[in-house]
Amino acid sequence: MEMKNGMATPRRRFGKMVAGICAAGALAVPVLMSSPAALAQSGGTVALLLPDNIISRWEQQDRVFFEAAMKAENPNAKVLVFNALGDPAKQVAQTEAALTQDAKVLVVIAQDTKAAAAIVTAAHQQKVPVIAYARMIGNANVDYFVGKDSVQVGVEQGKWLAANTKDGDTIVVLNGSPDDGNARLFNQGYMSVLGPLFTSGKRKLGGDLWIQGYDPAKAQAAMEQLLTKNNNQVQGVLAANDGIAGGAASALRERGLKVPLTGLDATQAGVQRVIVGTQGMTIMQPVADFAKSAAKIANMVLQGKTPPASLFGAPTPDGAKSVPTIQIATVPITRTNVMDVVNARMYTMAQLCQGLPAGTSGC
Repeated sequence: MEMKNGMATPRRRFGKMVAGICAAGALAVPVLMSSPAALAQSGGTVALLLPDNIISRWEQQDRVFFEAAMKAENPNAKVLVFNALGDPAKQVAQTEAALTQDAKVLVVIAQDTKAAAAIVTAAHQQKVPVIAYARMIGNANVDYFVGKDSVQVGVEQGKWLAANTKDGDTIVVLNGSPDDGNARLFNQGYMSVLGPLFTSGKRKLGGDLWIQGYDPAKAQAAMEQLLTKNNNQVQGVLAANDGIAGGAASALRERGLKVPLTGLDATQAGVQRVIVGTQGMTIMQPVADFAKSAAKIANMVLQGKTPPASLFGAPTPDGAKSVPTIQIATVPITRTNVMDVVNARMYTMAQLCQGLPAGTSGC
């Protein structure tokens, strides 16, 4: 049976254990696999832990693609799905529900990349390995990672915005959520491009704010604040993802402004803004490739096998060790290559054109 946003009441001993983990930090616990014969009989159970329902891709794409990929890898496997709804403590507690339901592998998209260390420790105490998905869990001795080069994502955003603004222009920066380690890496990337321009005076920094939870409403409020601060004299916006870009676009539209605007995730709304020109670019993370890679690792573990080194590229340091990593290539998307999104099976062209004004180019 699939669980949706399910959460069992944590046992008292688990509550005490989690409290101890949060106080003392994650522990490095060796992972031992269960009997291959026992796992093969049932197909095994995998738990997918989603972080929130603010970023649309988690439920609408990552979940769907992962469930399909697991079915292709192992038709007998059971996939449990939990959504923390933006609550790090709930995600930790949902780990107990997954383990109680005999999950033998956890695939975790961390809501809080530091707090999620407790998830890894709890899983390892039950000899269950953890695949960090999309977001690395820091200092936690994670078993495997399926991710992207987040610094390079930021570099691509910064390069595009630098190329689409001119000397003397004012740029505002709307960073991602401060509890997401990726947001810091995105910032590192785009500031490696924009920072020198700000220092030299070729561009002016009109403000630099962090958006909790990548919440579009908070992004809109932040954008309004920065527009007021700069008397509407803003010529470019570095938005860390499409949700933030959506909030920024709303604030700009209300003031009759249209400026170069970045994004990330190639959400349906984000790509539609690219098509109509209210957002200049987004970056596609091919979700099907993420899901297939995570499912392949998960199924090998369910079968009691150790994924071969040939499956992985360069390892990713998590602060505790170098984690075997499958890194998925990302693709900058502008008006010129929107079909790449369709070809990656993110959306059909009909979905991208849905609701757009009649006569929109390409629709």
